[in-house]
Amino acid sequence: MAKNVYNFEIFTNKKDQLKKIHKKQQQKEWARRILIIVLILFVAFIAYMLSNSRCEYYIYKEETETENNANVKYETFANGYIKYGQNGIEYQRNFGVADWNIPVSFQNPFLVKAEPYILLADKGGNTLMLFNASGKVRDFTVRYPVVQASVSEQGTIEVILQGEGSNFIQMYDIEGNLVADMRSSVDETGYPLTAAISPDGTRLVVSYLAIDGMSSRTTVAFYDFSQQLRTDGVSLLGGFEYEDSLIARLHFVDDNTLVAFGDTVTYYYNVSHEPEVKKEVAFEEEIQSIFIGDDYIGYVLDNSENPEEGRYRLCLYNKSGSKKLDTDVDMEYENIEMRGKEIIAVQDNMCTIMNAGGKILFQEELDGNGIEAVLPVRGWRTYQVVFQNKIVEMKLRFWSKGAENEDSEEENTESLNIENQNTGNENAENVQGESQS
Repeated sequence: MAKNVYNFEIFTNKKDQLKKIHKKQQQKEWARRILIIVLILFVAFIAYMLSNSRCEYYIYKEETETENNANVKYETFANGYIKYGQNGIEYQRNFGVADWNIPVSFQNPFLVKAEPYILLADKGGNTLMLFNASGKVRDFTVRYPVVQASVSEQGTIEVILQGEGSNFIQMYDIEGNLVADMRSSVDETGYPLTAAISPDGTRLVVSYLAIDGMSSRTTVAFYDFSQQLRTDGVSLLGGFEYEDSLIARLHFVDDNTLVAFGDTVTYYYNVSHEPEVKKEVAFEEEIQSIFIGDDYIGYVLDNSENPEEGRYRLCLYNKSGSKKLDTDVDMEYENIEMRGKEIIAVQDNMCTIMNAGGKILFQEELDGNGIEAVLPVRGWRTYQVVFQNKIVEMKLRFWSKGAENEDSEEENTESLNIENQNTGNENAENVQGESQS
């Protein structure tokens, strides 16, 4: 019987070699992982620096002279823009290029939106128009002058009308049917200041103001329309009264959460069943402005007690009422809005752009005649700026060298073209002279 003879020395050497090979593979794998982590951290650092660093310069890439834009306004909508005014409304998927344009004749047009719908109304007039990204959906003609209106994501419309001796709060469905018609008098419920409709169109909230001698009272009333078709009536869910306080703005965060804005306080209501106050945000300072974005509710507060820190105090809260930002800021503004993740404030030609963290990304006076709107467009820190007499595409820069280089390149190109043209003319004259000789 044959016997197997093992060379233990060779076997041991191979085992040691395998260990070395495995060790090298592990070292390479760890090196690869460390490299990936370093690259991710580097990219994150660069992204953080780019998103939080301040630009000191700007250039105009495109400039288009226009007629007076003072009565024309822009609003972002459906991955594009809505341009509207007294004479018409149009949707632009790409800025400056109209997908559709519809003429109107409004004295005091105002626009409200709840995508995928927008509502254009004439304050003091009798006409409302409902649109989506494809164009006009429906016209509405009401009996009395329009005071205020809003629209839901379902296309349901709420409108406050100023009647003779009393006011009316009406609701229409997307087909144009009158869903509710509530009469309001100063002696009974008070004057309806504002109203808001829930995204699903089943809840309506109205703020009424009643004045009794030297005192005033605001009542926030909650109505339910989800059972309206079966009960043939409007169901009052509940209400809250506030003495000597003015609730002049209402906003639905979602189907079950309403935010009511007062002079120095904001109330968050849960309206899923019987309405209840779930949070109250109060300020010592008077609220100067309120701006609402997709993720945040912003406040500009008077900071005259601490002017050395900044002219205003800026606060951001999320949709649940939790504070996310509280900072002092020195800026000039007449209008302030939140566009995506950026806060844009303008006054005359002064433009201030901040991020949600309170970092000032840009603050300079622009070359133009009165800023009407600043709208972010595709591209890093690129904006369409609407002046009263022109529209420009503005790009922000960290340093002026980029702008100087671009300008110098354009000048060099023009001078080169002129030199080539002159050279061509000289050559042509020489050829002509030689032929004549």
